[in-house]
Amino acid sequence: MPPDSLEALSARVQRDLSYLAYPAKPWVLDFDAARLRDMGVDAAPEAVLHCAIVGGGQFGLTIAHGLRRECVDRVRVFEKNPRGLEGPWMTFGRMKMLRTPKDPTGHDLGNASLTFRAWYEAQHGAEGWEQLFRINRPDWQAYLGWYREVTGIDMVNEVEVTAVEPWPSAADCQLFRLTVRGKDRTDTVWARTVVFSGGAEASGGHVVPEFISEHLPQNLYAHTSDWPIDFRRFEGKRVGLLGSGAAAFDAAIAALEAGAREAVLCFRRPALPRTNPRRWMEFAGFLAHYPELPDDQRWAYMQELYRIGQPPPVPTFDRAVSLPGFVMKASTPWLAVREDAGQVLVDTQQGQERFDFVFAATGAFVDLAQRPEFAGLLPYAALWADRHVPAASKAEPRLGRFPYLGRFGEFTEKTPGCAPWLDHLFTTTRGATLSLGPSAASNSNIKYTAPRVISGVTRALFLDDAPEHGRRFATANHDELAPDKLQAMMDHAA
Repeated sequence: MPPDSLEALSARVQRDLSYLAYPAKPWVLDFDAARLRDMGVDAAPEAVLHCAIVGGGQFGLTIAHGLRRECVDRVRVFEKNPRGLEGPWMTFGRMKMLRTPKDPTGHDLGNASLTFRAWYEAQHGAEGWEQLFRINRPDWQAYLGWYREVTGIDMVNEVEVTAVEPWPSAADCQLFRLTVRGKDRTDTVWARTVVFSGGAEASGGHVVPEFISEHLPQNLYAHTSDWPIDFRRFEGKRVGLLGSGAAAFDAAIAALEAGAREAVLCFRRPALPRTNPRRWMEFAGFLAHYPELPDDQRWAYMQELYRIGQPPPVPTFDRAVSLPGFVMKASTPWLAVREDAGQVLVDTQQGQERFDFVFAATGAFVDLAQRPEFAGLLPYAALWADRHVPAASKAEPRLGRFPYLGRFGEFTEKTPGCAPWLDHLFTTTRGATLSLGPSAASNSNIKYTAPRVISGVTRALFLDDAPEHGRRFATANHDELAPDKLQAMMDHAA
């Protein structure tokens, strides 16, 4: 089949959305102005968002579109990065292609015209799709940009949500007050529900070991998630990388392709991980129903993933080992580092190494206490450590810091009754993976996780408004047949 055009595909999307619009009746009720004044809210009813989404990557976009399809009209996405730089794809993500297979769906929410495949075939045809091995990173970013445009998502870029607070108080929460900081001003935004969708680092941060950050000047080290980094500075240099994950390989490749003399991966394990059970997990039963598993089983799955690690994708590995200057050193943990004449001396179990620059390819951590936007809910929200005590052989302190979420991705109470409003706050960040599935923050599981969160938001809004809906049901005129015409027919029959 020859390529179509994006213009034709965009028109088809609009047609499909009109076919799928039922029921199209607006249903989320507004707070009245008097109620807002009584709460000390200086905003018109129509200015209160039905849902605020923090983070404009693939999950934020999908949830925003899904809520609009459910006739939740006032949905706004807040994204800290400039337009076109949402998510990792054009920032710290340095892979040539996505690590997942090319065919996951989910962003489409059941509309085939919104899939990446439809977008790609519109430009390259079915033959181009068949020839594609995996999705190129810039193509994925371009697809998400088109998705935003064609679905009409309301998104504000270059703003950061720095606080989400229950209002007027934690004891009587009826709304959430968001502090939104831009380049030149800070605004207050009011919302009835909030979804945190900031991605891999948005429930904590990335890890630079203290023995690096406390003993080296900042011009001699970086984390692989830092951005921007001009890799041309490494031309002719020897670069050291601590870690063996895909990000370490990506950074090593980027350095060598920019002219580095050598890129040396050092890691603690005796060998590079060879297996990737995440691919095993990609079947409908697991992805859809993992959140219903007992706590001990979910804990066991996640602990095993931590234990075995994850190898780089085969194309990434093959590219790295093909480059002159690429070196891997197993059983080589770094014990200490120090600056010496503008270079980095690293003590390892295998001896001393000298580098011109070092990367910590040491991943991300989950710790809500490190994120200011969670400060308003953290005293009340349950963590896994509050809910699950594993056997000694299964102990894993890192997992205990993950938020303990409900089946819709909503936060839950640390103490029953202390904060019932937590079920209006949701997350799809890395912190959600223990509760919702090991792929909760990736596109492998978006097909199942995004609809859960969408249902959670609509559920919270409807149950809040249920008394008023009931009153309106009881007092509305439900006549199907016009009374005067019905009476005339009865009179005529008589």
